[in-house]
Amino acid sequence: MSTATIQDEDIKFQRENWEMIRSHVSPIISNLTMDNLQESHRDLFQVNILIGRNIICKNVVDFTLNKQNGRLIPALSALIALLNSDIPDIGETLAKELMLMFVQQFNRKDYVSCGNILQCLSILFLYDVIHEIVILQILLLLLEKNSLRLVIAVMKICGWKLALVSKKTHDMIWEKLRYILQTQELSSTLRESLETLFEIRQKDYKSGSQGLFILDPTSYTVHTHSYIVSDEDEANKELGNFEKCENFNELTMAFDTLRQKLLINNTSNTNEGSNSQLQIYDMTSTNDVEFKKKIYLVLKSSLSGDEAAHKLLKLKIANNLKKSVVDIIIKSSLQESTFSKFYSILSERMITFHRSWQTAYNETFEQNYTQDIEDYETDQLRILGKFWGHLISYEFLPMDCLKIIKLTEEESCPQGRIFIKFLFQELVNELGLDELQLRLNSSKLDGMFPLEGDAEHIRYSINFFTAIGLGLLTEDMRSRLTIIQEVEDAEEEEKKLREEEELEKLRKKARESQSTQGPKIHESRLFLQKDTRENSRSRSPFTVETRKRARSRTPPRGSRNHRNRSRTPPRRPKNHRNRSRTPPARRQRHR
Repeated sequence: MSTATIQDEDIKFQRENWEMIRSHVSPIISNLTMDNLQESHRDLFQVNILIGRNIICKNVVDFTLNKQNGRLIPALSALIALLNSDIPDIGETLAKELMLMFVQQFNRKDYVSCGNILQCLSILFLYDVIHEIVILQILLLLLEKNSLRLVIAVMKICGWKLALVSKKTHDMIWEKLRYILQTQELSSTLRESLETLFEIRQKDYKSGSQGLFILDPTSYTVHTHSYIVSDEDEANKELGNFEKCENFNELTMAFDTLRQKLLINNTSNTNEGSNSQLQIYDMTSTNDVEFKKKIYLVLKSSLSGDEAAHKLLKLKIANNLKKSVVDIIIKSSLQESTFSKFYSILSERMITFHRSWQTAYNETFEQNYTQDIEDYETDQLRILGKFWGHLISYEFLPMDCLKIIKLTEEESCPQGRIFIKFLFQELVNELGLDELQLRLNSSKLDGMFPLEGDAEHIRYSINFFTAIGLGLLTEDMRSRLTIIQEVEDAEEEEKKLREEEELEKLRKKARESQSTQGPKIHESRLFLQKDTRENSRSRSPFTVETRKRARSRTPPRGSRNHRNRSRTPPRRPKNHRNRSRTPPARRQRHR
């Protein structure tokens, strides 16, 4: 047999072995949960994972990038820690690939995938699978790009460990976060998250990262890996693809030795009464995660809303968990590209089954509007508005649930106003304007349709509903606003009249005061003026007659023998010669 034929047969055998390993590994990782963690770890060793280590790494990366697996990342991280204990190459490859994949997804602004990757890397840092330099690179990048939500997520998980191994850098990050909190304008949700993070730190992370499960470090060997990102590095696109293994036989022998070692350890642990090789202190609410996963699978496996409602009601869910079920239903509906009647029909069946479900839906509606509304995008707000508008229009929820909404510029946000717009548009489509007007009149929604109080509140509400094409709903408010304005105008006019009356009284009082006190003031002023002009001559006190003459504007009349300086000549006596140029008229003689 030729050498080429032998090589071809060898490649064919290795490819078949590779396909067998891939078909075995993929379902184990895709179905991984905290409950089957140890079983999954043992099942992986049924095939040669030394040869198929890149297959495991590829499945781990794909599992992390799946946006639906966010709550299963702790189980995946624990499995990586166990595999890294036996096969350090897996931990080293994953440290590099996850870091590069994070940079790639961050540049693409896929923040959900970034959150999953950061969660995985943070937990691997707790297990000492990766070095703190990896986490510090990520945090510095996030702070530089002002991605505070991701920074908060990382610090909640591994902040306490970072404080132990690199306290100086840890404190520097906190000072940066404090500066951002004090100086920058943040959304209410983001500010609240930052304040919660500071409270966790004040409690020494007791309610934050230390709430995660912890693997017993005595049961596995620690191998820590570090990786520094460079601009030239890229994620391996061919990770997990078939490649000919040059040392196939050596890896086969090494794997047989490793598997025998694990079998001996498992047997000794069983004889000693130990039920597991690894003790896991689970403080991550695994039962809650499994419950939500079960609800989600019920929704996705149902062909209609009626079928989904039937399956959920068969579970006999406790009252304290019904709100969680409603939250899962709404979040599932928001994952659709458009509004689906599947979820509205499902909700109708749930609400009509028992009034406790209606209470759960009411509480979820309040939470959606008061707490979560700023986190939704416009498309999600449209779906959310149609969903709640459908339930309210068919009276599965009362119109009174809208009382929590107060439509003012100060007490509403842009996302909230967009949500109200889509909600009322759905109500109009389902009911029509006339029927909607009747229902609004029967419910006192003073927050959105105020008829009393501040005129600015009424005017703002009128402008809002007019802008979204529902001005007919504001007729009562317009009438009320007219009355309020007339009353305000009348009060303003009355106020002006009172002010004028008071001003007139003051003027009258001033005139009376001037008539009684004014002359004395004028007399003293006149006395002072004359005293300054005629210092050398003494004056007798003024009499009433002289005071009257002094106040007169016309000059005093002189004596009779005083020469009259008036422009009008004095009357001449009769015997005075007429000096006029015009001769006197002659008398005519009578014949």
